[in-house]
Amino acid sequence: VSYGSGSRLSSPPPLLAAMLTGDFRRPTWSGLPISSQTTAASKTAKDLWDAKAKARQGIESVGYDLNESEQYIAYVKSFVGMRGKLKGGFRWLYLCLVGIGAGSVAVGIAFLLKCVNRLKFDTQDAMFDAGHGLFARYLAWIGTCLLLSAVAGALVCYVEPLAAGSGIPEIKCILNGIDLPNVLLLRTLVCKACGIICSVGAGLPCGKEGPMIHSGAIVAAQATKARAGPVIGPYQVNTESRDFVAAGAAAGVAAAFGAPIGGVLFAVEEGASHMNPTILVRTFVCASMAALTVRFFAGPMDGTTEWGTLGTDVPVEFGRFEARRYKFLELPVFALMGMCGGLCGALFNGINTRLSKWRMRNVGPRGHLRYVEVLFVTLSIVSFNFFAPLIRGGSTKISSFCPAQKLFVDVGGEAIRELLHGEEHIDQGMLLFFALIHYVQTVWTYGLGVPSGLFVPSLLGGAAFGRIMGQLMQGFELVATSPGLYALIGATAMLSGMARITISLAVILMETTGEAEWGIPIFLTVMAAKWTGDLFNKGIYDIHIDLRHVPLLEHRPEKHELGLQASDIMTTSVTAIFPRASVGGLMDTLESCRHGAFSVVEEGSRRFVGILDRSTLLHVLHLGKRHGIFTESESPASAPAIVPYEEMLQQRHPAPLSLAKVKASLTLEDCAMHVDLRPYINMGCYTVQEHAAVMRCHLLFRTMGLRHLPVLGDDHTVRGIITRKDLLLGAEEHDLATISACKSVRTENSTACDSSADSSPGEAPTRPAEAAVETCCNV
Repeated sequence: VSYGSGSRLSSPPPLLAAMLTGDFRRPTWSGLPISSQTTAASKTAKDLWDAKAKARQGIESVGYDLNESEQYIAYVKSFVGMRGKLKGGFRWLYLCLVGIGAGSVAVGIAFLLKCVNRLKFDTQDAMFDAGHGLFARYLAWIGTCLLLSAVAGALVCYVEPLAAGSGIPEIKCILNGIDLPNVLLLRTLVCKACGIICSVGAGLPCGKEGPMIHSGAIVAAQATKARAGPVIGPYQVNTESRDFVAAGAAAGVAAAFGAPIGGVLFAVEEGASHMNPTILVRTFVCASMAALTVRFFAGPMDGTTEWGTLGTDVPVEFGRFEARRYKFLELPVFALMGMCGGLCGALFNGINTRLSKWRMRNVGPRGHLRYVEVLFVTLSIVSFNFFAPLIRGGSTKISSFCPAQKLFVDVGGEAIRELLHGEEHIDQGMLLFFALIHYVQTVWTYGLGVPSGLFVPSLLGGAAFGRIMGQLMQGFELVATSPGLYALIGATAMLSGMARITISLAVILMETTGEAEWGIPIFLTVMAAKWTGDLFNKGIYDIHIDLRHVPLLEHRPEKHELGLQASDIMTTSVTAIFPRASVGGLMDTLESCRHGAFSVVEEGSRRFVGILDRSTLLHVLHLGKRHGIFTESESPASAPAIVPYEEMLQQRHPAPLSLAKVKASLTLEDCAMHVDLRPYINMGCYTVQEHAAVMRCHLLFRTMGLRHLPVLGDDHTVRGIITRKDLLLGAEEHDLATISACKSVRTENSTACDSSADSSPGEAPTRPAEAAVETCCNV
C-alpha cells in the first residue's frame, strides 16, 4: 500500500501485475505449472487472457453503492417538504416525457421507413407500367438501396461507430454497471435513428426494434440532465440515472411492439439487477406512455384510423388469430420446434462469432474498409433478393408477386403477418428456399457497420420454417390449429435460440398477437430453445459483449468461486490517502495513478476509515478555494467547511473533471494548503476480510452495484482492493490453471497432480491452481 506519494510498499500478485503496470511484454502467471512445453491450447488461452486484460484497461465501471459521506447525507436530508415533493413530482413528469419521447422516435422511424419503401415499390410499378425492362428496373432498385446503405454506413463508419448494431449489448452493459462513453449521447441517437431507416430501407435483413430500444435509453439519459424546478441535477446521481436508462429501454420495447409489460420484463431480464416494486412501477409508467404515444400517432399517420382513435397500429404488430385452440398432443411438437430453434440459434451464434472475429481483425470498427464492406454486402444481398423471386416464374411486377415471392422484397413486419395469417397455401419449395437464404443473409449482416436489430429478421426466418412445418402438419388428426400458429412458434423458437430471451419474449409475442391463449405453447417453446442453445454457446448479445472483453458480471457466480478467497484475486497495489492531506500531495497522487477510488486510512494506525472516489476528490479540489475549505493549519480548531453536493452536481458530478482543469484552478499557494476530506469519505462502504469467499464478493458486486471492494486484515488495515476486473481475472486464471493442470495429468499420468498439490511451505501454489488440480483429479 502506498500513502499519497505513489510509492508501493507491496507488489501486486504476479497474475495481475501485467494488467496493473501496463507491461504486457513479459506477463507472469501466478501458481500455474506451465512448463516450457506448453500446449497450443494453453498458449491460446494465455493470448486470450492477455487480449482481455489489454481491452479492459480502458473500461471503467460505475458505482451504485449508497454513499454515506457527511456531504451526501446532508444533501439527501435537504429533500424535505416542498423540495422533496418537487423532486418526486418532476421525476414522474420526466418519466412520462421519456415514454413520449421514445414513442415519438419509434413513430418517426416507422413512418419514414414506410415512406421510403412506398417510394421504392411505387417507382418499380411505375417503371413496369412505362415499359422499362428488367435490367433498368434493377438499376433503379439497386441504386436506391446502395444510396440508403451508403448513408447508414457513413453514419457508423465516420460519425459514431457505437450507432452500429442493435445497441442492446451496450445497454445491457450500462445497466450492469459498465461506463461506456458515447453510447448515450444525443449524437448517437441521431445516427441510430437515421441509420436504421436507411439500413432497413436498403433491403438489408435488419430490424428496427433493437435500435428503438437503444433510442429509448438515450432519450432517458438526456432527461437525467434536467432540473427539478429550482433543484439542480437531482437525477444525475448514478442510481437515479441507472433507473432512468432502464425505464427508457423498457419504453423502447413498448414503442416497438406496443407491449409495455413485455418492455418492463425485458429490462429486468436483460439488464437490470436492481429492480424493486417502486422502480418497476416507474418503469411501467414510462413504458405505458411509450405504447400510448405509438398507438395515438401510428394509425392516423398511416391513414388507417382517425385522430383520437387508438387502434392496433404499432411498428410491429402481428394481428389476432381466428382459431384459438390447439390439442394437447401438439405440445410435444411445439417443444421439438423449440429444440430445433435452439440448434439453429446456436449455429447462427457460432458462425456469426467467427465472422465477427474476422471483422475485428481485418476490418475494424470504422474507416474505409468497413464502409466498403457495407456497400459490398448491400450490393450482394439486394441483387440476389431482386432476382430470386423470378426463379418461380410469372410476372416480374413486384406488386403481382405471390406471397412466397414477396418474402424476398417485403419489409419484415408485413412478411411476418403474411406467414402468420395468410390463408392460401404458400409454395413449400420457395418458402424453404427463402428461409435458408434469409438465415445466411442475417448471419452475414449482423455485425455489419450499419444500425441493425435482430428481432424481426430472426422472427421472419423462424416464421418461415414454422410455416413449412404447419403446412406439412395439416391433414393430421392431432392438429387443431392453422399453419399460422406454427409460424408463430417457429418465430419464437428462432429468436429465443439466438438471443436466449425467455419470459419477456413470451409476453411480447402475446401482447403483439393479442392472444393470451398461446401462453403455454410460447413458454414451452422459448424454454426448449434456450436450454438447447445453452448446451452449445451463449446468446448472441452476450457473445458480442464477450468479443469486446467487457467485464460484465453474470447474475450467478461460478461454483469454483466458493473455493477462492478474496486474498487470491485482490489487487495489493493500493494507493491510500489520509483524512487530512495537503492539496499539492493530493494532486501528486492523482497524477501518479488512474485509480477510480482511494482507500482512506488513519495516519497513525493505518486503520481503514472509508473510501473516497476519484471524481469526488477532483470536484472538491476544484471547488475548494471557492468555498474556503483549504486551511493553512493541518489541524484547524474549527469545524471544516464543506463543498455542497449540489454545487458539485452543477459541474456534472459524478462525471469526473479533467485533471488539467483542476490544476488550472489551483495556485502555488493553494497547493501548500491542507484540506479535510472527512466530510466526503464514504465511511459505510462494504468491506470484506481476506478469507472471504470470492463468491460472496461476486454477489456483493452484482446485487449492491459496487465499484470497489476494500479487503481488510484482522487488524482493520487495508490489504488490497477488488474490482470487477479482478473478479473476472480470477475466474480466467482458474480456467488457465485447469488447462495447464489437465496437460500435466495427460503427460505425467496423474503424478503431476500430487506433485503440484504437495508443495513445500515456501512454494505453496495459489488457490486457483489448487482448485484446478483438484478438478483434474476428480475427472
